[in-house]
Amino acid sequence: MGKTQQSELSNPFVNRETQQLHALTRAEEEACFKDLKQRALVKCSEAVQDFVKCSQDHNVTVVITCRGKARAMNDCLKQYTTQEELDKLKLAKIERKTEILTARART
Repeated sequence: MGKTQQSELSNPFVNRETQQLHALTRAEEEACFKDLKQRALVKCSEAVQDFVKCSQDHNVTVVITCRGKARAMNDCLKQYTTQEELDKLKLAKIERKTEILTARART
């Protein structure tokens, strides 16, 4: 027996009205990823600075001595570098790209 109702998969990169796929170039995707990392570093700057200070003070024993600060830094960075956050940046980039293409088409 098959499904009686077909489930529709949602693709965030397809414009539902025109059914056109709006994709990013590899360079645009990499720019989104760099932007994601930069935003995470800014939001977690205090935790990063704490770890950097600890690692400068304890060169040889940094792995053992700064374990807690490294974990706190990584937890903070993981919070802001999720796939969901990256997808939000990509969708925003696609919207800007679509607006530019639409504006060019009108002129």
